[in-house]
Amino acid sequence: MKISEMTNDQAADAMIRLAEPIGAICDDEEAVKMIDEYKHRYKMPLFYAVGKMIPTLVGYLLKKRKAELYEIISILSGKKKSEIGKMNFAETVSILRDSYDDTLSVFFRSSGSALLSAVKKSSAISSATAGTAGTP
Repeated sequence: MKISEMTNDQAADAMIRLAEPIGAICDDEEAVKMIDEYKHRYKMPLFYAVGKMIPTLVGYLLKKRKAELYEIISILSGKKKSEIGKMNFAETVSILRDSYDDTLSVFFRSSGSALLSAVKKSSAISSATAGTAGTP
């Protein structure tokens, strides 16, 4: 279900529950790199790049961030986490595509760019404190 179609109470609950798994994914350096490269290659805002990359990201995330992805799908679909693993892949992609909300892109566009910058800075700081030079 699209967040913009939820009641205010449902949307608030969903966004609170989505924050942790999305945050973990945002900390994934490879996912950030894939999104950033796509965004720059096609010259599009972050939120649109993520929306367009859903099929690619789902495959990657199922391998590397399955628990977080299952939590997100559970929240967006209303299904139990135990059901998510039994769904076929096409249904998973469909739920994520159907949940993509162009209405919210305006709301999240600037914060998404700020989040990506923060993740990059955090990665650079972590690399620097580990004794290696990081590149944002």
